[in-house]
Amino acid sequence: MARTKTISDTAILAIVLARLLRGGEKAVSFREVARATGLSAPALVLRFTNHAGMMTAALTHGWADLTQKATDTAKNMGGGLKDAQDLLKSQSEVMDIAALLTHSLRNPHASLAANTYRETIEDILAKRYGGGAKGRNAAGIAFAAWQGRLAWGEAGGKSFRFGELLRSLD
Repeated sequence: MARTKTISDTAILAIVLARLLRGGEKAVSFREVARATGLSAPALVLRFTNHAGMMTAALTHGWADLTQKATDTAKNMGGGLKDAQDLLKSQSEVMDIAALLTHSLRNPHASLAANTYRETIEDILAKRYGGGAKGRNAAGIAFAAWQGRLAWGEAGGKSFRFGELLRSLD
């Protein structure tokens, strides 16, 4: 008979992801995650096989969570560009997306999940720009500018107005 899990995989992955985004890969050893979750390192190995498996699971979980939150938010928002801007702002508040992307680039599974996230956000934005080729192009530009702002915002000052860019693409 299987033992009852004292902590869910989802909860473990949230802890792993938080540690990764805050402290990098060195903060995510089986020993450190065991200490943070109250599980033993061998129990974590049974769940994730190895460190790479645990990292892949955490990164893909992070992207899936962001994608689901974006989809849920889009269902409940209006169709205007201000709503799109609010969606992007809310996504930025959920997680450090730039750090998540940085850690995902070397991981093929996480890169696929990141791409699914990008496609989802661009689909949401394209609808706000009227769809079609023009809407997809505007959504791609808006997404790239938003990601650039996330990555470089601290270095670039406050002169760039993201809302003005969104309106200019309309």
